Amino acid sequence: MISFDALAGNNALKNSLKHALNERFPQTVLLSGDDPAALKTLATVLAAGILCEGTGSHPCGNCLPCRKVEQGVHPDLMIVDEGEAELKVDLARQLKAENAIIPNDGERRVTVIHHAQNLNPMAQNALLKELEEPPAYAFFILTAEQPDSLLQTVRSRCTKFALEPSQAAVSDEEAASLLAPYLSAVAERREDRMMLSAMGLEKTPRRALSGVLGILQAAVRDAIFVSKALPQKPLQPALRKQTQALAGAVSAERLLAVYDFIDVLIDRVSRNAASAAVTCALTSDIYRICYAS
Repeated sequence: MISFDALAGNNALKNSLKHALNERFPQTVLLSGDDPAALKTLATVLAAGILCEGTGSHPCGNCLPCRKVEQGVHPDLMIVDEGEAELKVDLARQLKAENAIIPNDGERRVTVIHHAQNLNPMAQNALLKELEEPPAYAFFILTAEQPDSLLQTVRSRCTKFALEPSQAAVSDEEAASLLAPYLSAVAERREDRMMLSAMGLEKTPRRALSGVLGILQAAVRDAIFVSKALPQKPLQPALRKQTQALAGAVSAERLLAVYDFIDVLIDRVSRNAASAAVTCALTSDIYRICYAS
């Protein structure tokens, strides 16, 4: 059942939003935070709350609109999620056209724009009037990991809500437990298991993910030293078994290329690469580097 319980922590924020939903909810809001998954969860809950037709607190989770939002089939909810792709002016024009149509099911229509910082300046300017004076039935929810990247004229038209900062790091032990099955899959040339293991990293907050990739890079460095039979204490002793297997399966030259590619991935994460893009890179790109003819 869809509810604010789906979002961990953030009690003050959730209480504020619950109160707003039961009073007069602003028609244009900007949700910010460093955890894209949490932003998506919160945006969905808010959309359900706006469209909810139940009695008592919204979202009730039981009425037909709430259930449709949870199932992803509500005709009056439009979700834009293009990952890290640039959001261009054609999209802005499409959103304006969509919101010129009265709602199908109820009295409200909700548009969610994820990664709103990727709206290019022309798209942002095209949406200004819509964000400032939307039709009475229209609501906009923008999510942004880097809200300062939005034009000030856009930010000023939004009521802002911010998630609590996520933990900035995970311990080496936690990182090792996440990475051990991934490294084993690489050594065994199991691209399917590489993907499954990489998908397990998608819920890791962005700042923590950079740290986990740093641990992965250190493990690859250990594998390079093993491959070249160089006397050096491992940087990641908890992953010794996996790094030895990796050294036996992949040449030192290719491991060096993997090491360098992880630098590229860390840079992508710092620039808000989508979790799915990181998963794809850890699967197909790493597999290609290790084993392509």
